[in-house]
Amino acid sequence: MPQVRITVQDPDDDVSRELTAEFLADIGARYERSGTAAAPALDLAELRAPDGTWLVMYDGDEPIGCGGLRRCDDHSAEVRRVFLRPAARGRNLARTMMVELEDVARRRGYRRIRLDTGDRQPEALQLYRTGGYHEIGDYNGNPYARHWLEKDLAPRPGDVRVVARKYDGRLHWHATMPRLGEDEHGVWLGATTHTPWRRGAEPAVFFPVAHVVLIPHEGDWVAAFNAAPHRTEIYIDVSDRPVWHGPDEVVSIDLDLDVVRRRETGAVELLDEDEFDEHRILFGYPDDVVAGARRNAEELLAAVRAHTEPFGEASRPWLERMS
Repeated sequence: MPQVRITVQDPDDDVSRELTAEFLADIGARYERSGTAAAPALDLAELRAPDGTWLVMYDGDEPIGCGGLRRCDDHSAEVRRVFLRPAARGRNLARTMMVELEDVARRRGYRRIRLDTGDRQPEALQLYRTGGYHEIGDYNGNPYARHWLEKDLAPRPGDVRVVARKYDGRLHWHATMPRLGEDEHGVWLGATTHTPWRRGAEPAVFFPVAHVVLIPHEGDWVAAFNAAPHRTEIYIDVSDRPVWHGPDEVVSIDLDLDVVRRRETGAVELLDEDEFDEHRILFGYPDDVVAGARRNAEELLAAVRAHTEPFGEASRPWLERMS
């Protein structure tokens, strides 16, 4: 299966010019204009480092979309020319591109990100509003725009970055989620269908349902509880003991084994034993780590089968808060 990737390119290379031409044609068709009159002029130098960037998205070797970032002022960047070819739409890839542009803006030191759109792009407006953008006044005098929006890039109070690493230290899955609260089982975090998850440096992906993540007070695991109708009700990563680095980051070492419970059948399964066997050799898991992970997996299998809390009803009130 082709893998989606996003690369930094020059906005005036052959691929970028082709995508930009398709973007302008798409805008022109929506607003019954043609050519460069479909959108305001843009100095391509503004889309190059150090102040800007130009990204191209590929599905395998096929370019499927683009998006740019340019400097507005010392604290603000602007998104420009986000576009997906029609065949790539409906897969949440525009949201993936937006997350990538926002991350670039953060790394460049911008505090906020802005954009504009017209009134004949309802899907774009929905994307921005559900992605945390709010309406502001006209900041750029674009005569073609009807909506001007902005997003604060600073972490929100109460947000927690959840980080899983592999045994060799490389970054695995990570996301930032709001802290919902705490009970006798641990700290509960919430995620919507718009919460970006990343595996290492790969482009962001989005789960199809809301879910909550439990960081246990005691236990060498991290659990996710998915809302219906997702086929997997519970997904538990066997790990070492999660460690809090202050109130806003928690880190664990993922040890490959996963315990899941399927929603329709109630079947409880142990996944990725082959990956565990591969990595224990590749990374040199010590004997006590191997024995502990296997023992932990067996205990989790028994607890999930028996619906022992927190694998019974404990997640329900937290999931209801995400609806």
